[in-house]
Amino acid sequence: MSWPLENVRVIREFDPPGKPWLAGHRGVDLDAGEGTKLLAPADGKIFFAGKVAEKDVVVLMHAYGIRSTFEPATTRLEKGQKVARGQQFATRSSGKSDHCSNSCVHWGIKRISIQHSDSRAARRRITHTQYLNPSRMVKARRITIQLPQE
Repeated sequence: MSWPLENVRVIREFDPPGKPWLAGHRGVDLDAGEGTKLLAPADGKIFFAGKVAEKDVVVLMHAYGIRSTFEPATTRLEKGQKVARGQQFATRSSGKSDHCSNSCVHWGIKRISIQHSDSRAARRRITHTQYLNPSRMVKARRITIQLPQE
């Protein structure tokens, strides 16, 4: 994965709760003003775009059940439309956010795993959600330093 912004400054780090139902910060807040371009952190497709609790939200579905959620964000792309890593897929909207004032976009990542269990009595679906630290998911960039020649 790569950062979803051209210029990255993390305002608030990932701070997962001790238990899934407790309060915590399940993503990172990135410095981004209204209109900032959001870039796909990995190949995927638009999974959801709309309002959640009166907030503008865009969700990308990536491989292996990984979902990236951005808030506040809007897109002109349609649900199911494919996006490539690094492609602009949305912009930071002027909508409200629970995470910061008008200066950030929240990026959350979670892995959804679904297991099906077939039995004669009933077919059950077991879902497990794991929140991931976006800062750790970003692929490290190689830095080359040219030494002075003597």
